[in-house]
Amino acid sequence: MTIVDIISIALIIILGVPHGSLDGVIARKLGWSKNLMEWISFNVLYLSIALVVIIIWSSLPFISLTIFLLISGIHFGLSDISNLSKDNKLTLLPLIAHAGFIPIALPTLQKDQVSSIFAALSNDDHSALLILIIENIFPFYIIIVSTYLIYSFYYMKWLKHSLALTCFIFISNFLPALLTFALYFCFWHSRGHMLRIWKSIDVSERTSYIIETLSYTIVTWSLLAIAFFALNDTFSTTLIKLVFIGLAALTVPHMILVDFWANKRRVI
Repeated sequence: MTIVDIISIALIIILGVPHGSLDGVIARKLGWSKNLMEWISFNVLYLSIALVVIIIWSSLPFISLTIFLLISGIHFGLSDISNLSKDNKLTLLPLIAHAGFIPIALPTLQKDQVSSIFAALSNDDHSALLILIIENIFPFYIIIVSTYLIYSFYYMKWLKHSLALTCFIFISNFLPALLTFALYFCFWHSRGHMLRIWKSIDVSERTSYIIETLSYTIVTWSLLAIAFFALNDTFSTTLIKLVFIGLAALTVPHMILVDFWANKRRVI
């Protein structure tokens, strides 16, 4: 693992992970966590789902990795187009294009680096097969992205997003895989999510929500630190598992809350 990889992981943990700490804010906007018992039940349920993901991953790493790629792609896609999907009838094309960047484009364009990451996450169980499947999907994905790019020149509201996606795909050819993911995750996905939440909060409530979000972030960092010392593996493998299995555990409850509840209710 290079110094660039370590810096990339640090960026993911320091700048990317905190966007999920706003889930407490989202829950309150949905009418949950109005009192102490609701707040406790929300946190217990959230952590229980995350724990179940970790337990399943430890038993079925390859299946868990495959499912994580699918759901994270859907989550990233929905998040990338959330600002515009309410105003446009055709959203399936942009959704597929944005959803495929991390699980399809990045593993294909940085095959060697991503292969080692997949091997660590799946305990080297059929990780090569997963890469092969993704590589076979990639040509179809490029056709979708190209169509989306052309589409965005006719419907200009999509142009910024399609160009950003195209730029990420382009730089994926040259930058290390972890750095590419960190740049996307921190400065596009997480930043966009946090800005949407920030704009939806009344000015009078922002200070209390900042304190709450910082508290959740510190707790998450503490849990990651404990997990780092608990994992009995090489330094590189430990960091990879810590970040991506940790992200998977947090993504499932985060996705349920954001994509299948908050977005349906139009609260963010």
